[in-house]
Amino acid sequence: MKKIFTLLIFIGTTFYLQAQKIDTKYIPNQMLIQFSTEKEAGDFLKNKSNYNIVTSETVSGRFHIYLLTIDDKIAKTEAVKEKLSKLPGVANIQYNHLVSLREGRETFPNDSLFDEQWSLYNDGTGGLADADIDATDAWDITTGGLTATGDTIVVAIIDGGGDIHHEDVDFWKNYAEIPNNQIDDDQNGYVDDYDGWNAYDNNGTIPLHNHGIHVMGIAGAIGNNNIGVSGVNWTVKTLPIAGSSTTEAIVVRALSYLYVVREQYNNTNGQEGAFVVADNCSFGVDKGNPANYPIWEAMYDSLGRLGVLSCAATANKPWDIDSVGDVPTAFSTDYMIAVTNTTRRDQLYTSAAWGDTTIDLGSPGTSIKSTLINNGYGYKTGTSMATPHVTGSVALLISAADSGFMVNFKNNPAEGSLLLKNFLLQGVDTIPDLVGKTVSSGRLNIYNAIMLLQNAPVIVTDPDSVYAEAPLNSQTEEVLVLSNGGNDTLFYSVSIENQPQWITLSSDSGAVAGGGYEDITLYFDDQDLDTGYYYCTMNITGKNTFSKQVSVAFYVYDNVGIVHNRQQSVKVYPNPAKDELLMNISLKSSEKITVALYNQTGKKVLEKDNVFINGGKLIKLDLTNLPGGVYYYQIISSSIPLKTGKVVKMK
Repeated sequence: MKKIFTLLIFIGTTFYLQAQKIDTKYIPNQMLIQFSTEKEAGDFLKNKSNYNIVTSETVSGRFHIYLLTIDDKIAKTEAVKEKLSKLPGVANIQYNHLVSLREGRETFPNDSLFDEQWSLYNDGTGGLADADIDATDAWDITTGGLTATGDTIVVAIIDGGGDIHHEDVDFWKNYAEIPNNQIDDDQNGYVDDYDGWNAYDNNGTIPLHNHGIHVMGIAGAIGNNNIGVSGVNWTVKTLPIAGSSTTEAIVVRALSYLYVVREQYNNTNGQEGAFVVADNCSFGVDKGNPANYPIWEAMYDSLGRLGVLSCAATANKPWDIDSVGDVPTAFSTDYMIAVTNTTRRDQLYTSAAWGDTTIDLGSPGTSIKSTLINNGYGYKTGTSMATPHVTGSVALLISAADSGFMVNFKNNPAEGSLLLKNFLLQGVDTIPDLVGKTVSSGRLNIYNAIMLLQNAPVIVTDPDSVYAEAPLNSQTEEVLVLSNGGNDTLFYSVSIENQPQWITLSSDSGAVAGGGYEDITLYFDDQDLDTGYYYCTMNITGKNTFSKQVSVAFYVYDNVGIVHNRQQSVKVYPNPAKDELLMNISLKSSEKITVALYNQTGKKVLEKDNVFINGGKLIKLDLTNLPGGVYYYQIISSSIPLKTGKVVKMK
């Protein structure tokens, strides 16, 4: 059963559609290489000396990525790269590019604290009133911290370091790890990562770093505590990862650690790891060509599929990124938000890049007051300061989501991440300076984004799965009720995978007002079919909402056979559930059924066998001994599934 729920990770490559540029900013005798499997990597490393490789270093064991050093006195790096690219199992090979921290200028005036945080609340003093992200309005709804399903929200700050002892930042701790005992207690591949990870030195010691702690304070300094400043979130946990510059190998190593921590959380139902929803990357390669950085970009894709959005700062230069390129903000991955810097007058900062197709939105980043090392505070300017406003907003946004959204997000993390991104981009305040210069034409507004999320349409179907039966050479029909459980209008479309000829729909698109419903008739025709069972899946999609899948089963029998009586209704509730899950089952005839509950690894954790149903019955499952998380249920009668689905157990 374990294989049924195994997470499939695909690292793809994307390409930047512009003229190829000379790739010069890399260490001349180093390369990054990635293999498809661990075996292929091991076979290569055993024979690496045959290719004039003097050293190899693991960058990400999870993704089979290694840093190679070439003996350039014997062979040219370019020739070795070409030769290695043809080996079996090589998924990606590239140079180890140089990466620089995107730090702007800084000042340290002796002003009051929150009153000087114009990016969160701008009353017009020295600028333009309301040229802010409307944080104070958003805080009327949520101040961050927990999701509706009880998950502790975490943001990862990948930077030069930070200050894990700063009194105004609430840091995540890996309580499954015993600090400083030189043992990988939680067996995640990292020794003593109690405080986070240092990708420079491959240890758990986070170095002091002013830029890093400043970024951390913008996203998540503790709010309402009478100390210093407030972050976009008041109570979010911050995971520090040192690894923002020098070389690309270090960046990939940092991103790989983040992946492992979030994957660990998913695989243990939240008992280990961290529920990271966004990472902050305030660094990059000026005028870099994304086509030369496939591994870095693929890491963003992989994180996105786990449910992590990557927020990236663009160049601190007056450049059009659409024309000159940039890494990472010219990447085409859907799971990254590229950010530029706006001022307290709602203008694009003079030394900040833009791009109509590459840079998603603007965010305040000019003279931003935040935390500094040794419990200090001060000002910095740059896209580095703009980006953590967006990172923090992702975390604040998800804290405003209801339990229904969170259930869907955990079941479909990639789809959920893209929805969060869309809410942020659709919720911007349009400003003239960014029209034609960013994808969204606007500046971040977290309150607007929260309103979009809370009012979004919700696809509800009754029943959740459709069953029909008919004798040979006949037709029948069933009705699916499509409801909108949200406030905004649901504009939907319906498709059927592989579109079998035996089923058609009365409608494949339409609009349903908030709180309304619409009937969709499913027409079944078994002409030219043999007796037996037939299956398909209906996909229902809509704007600003999770998609919904409805399984369809069609049983064809001959005229002298016995009709298979199926359920009139199967309802499973509440969802999310806390201590008890109820299953209300009504059947047309008396049958024995089996009910089973599985965890995310496919292990059966509960079962009720041979339950006799005579018309109708309420079955109760005791969940009190199960940890919080996502589970899968299955109700079977005579080896035929009556219903399957997912349920969230609240902590």
